[in-house]
Amino acid sequence: MNVLICSVGRRVKLVEAFRSELQKVNGRVIAVDCVPTAPALHFADMYEVVPRIDDSGYIDYLKKVCKKYEVTGILSLIDPELSLLANHVEEFEKEGIYVIVSDKQTVDICFDKYSTSQFLSDNGLPCIPTYINIDEVIRDFKVGKLDFPLIIKPRKGSASIGINKVYTLEELLIYKNETAEIVIQPFVNGQEFGVDCYIDIFSRKLVNMFMKKKIVMRAGETDKSISVKDYDLKQLIERLVNVLKPLGPIDIDCFLTKDGFVISEINPRFGGGYLHAHMQGQNFVENIVKNLSGFTNQLQNIEYEEDLIMVKYEDVKLMKNVDKGIGTGQI
Repeated sequence: MNVLICSVGRRVKLVEAFRSELQKVNGRVIAVDCVPTAPALHFADMYEVVPRIDDSGYIDYLKKVCKKYEVTGILSLIDPELSLLANHVEEFEKEGIYVIVSDKQTVDICFDKYSTSQFLSDNGLPCIPTYINIDEVIRDFKVGKLDFPLIIKPRKGSASIGINKVYTLEELLIYKNETAEIVIQPFVNGQEFGVDCYIDIFSRKLVNMFMKKKIVMRAGETDKSISVKDYDLKQLIERLVNVLKPLGPIDIDCFLTKDGFVISEINPRFGGGYLHAHMQGQNFVENIVKNLSGFTNQLQNIEYEEDLIMVKYEDVKLMKNVDKGIGTGQI
């Protein structure tokens, strides 16, 4: 069993977790990225440097990688690529390759922040009010439904890129003629939580849930967090999973406000803070290996310990000069 992980970037520890599990079944991790100096590439069993995901030949290139390394399953670690893979699930399955991704509709709902808000609202789930029309924002501000500061972010962004905070109407009006798609949300003054879940690929049932309070964020990822258990948050996430129907690993961000929990974002992939769950016994990587082996994962009532803090830290690695052609990815 060989697993291909796409757009691995800096996710070294996750690649190592896959290597550890796959070694138990004589499998290998193949990593790909469009940047030859992506650190996680160099911790996989094998790696290839591939075109960017917006390249017209990208999917065909992935198919060649899968054939070369006899890949059983494929997954991505970045949001923009999830929709792309979801569009080609049947093509990969014809080659005997399982794509670990939620259904296309689910992926699209999660990637589009306005669609996320609409979906949550339509299903009676607490969420952050989200606007795409500045005139509507101004209207609600004038009648007292909104107040500054406001958050402006790309409608289909990821990794917290392009997020801005505006404090006045004058600052807001600067975005009046913005050509890029944006969403506008009220600034939420509350504690942020993250929830990592695994939904079994065969049974489509929630089998793992790990809750953490976020302490420090960096580049859109959880840098420090503390394990928690909260009944109200658990109930909310169970309701969300029941209506959204995702598959595989999923990362959900929430805020605790004076009115209770609200859902802010949903990422149907491994979240940046997943390692906290993994280190406390919530092994989604093992779940994937079991699913790819044809087995259904059962509900795992693993009692993880509360109040354990996860911290990330830096490491370094030397590699050959990229200009001399390391990891050319020639097939």
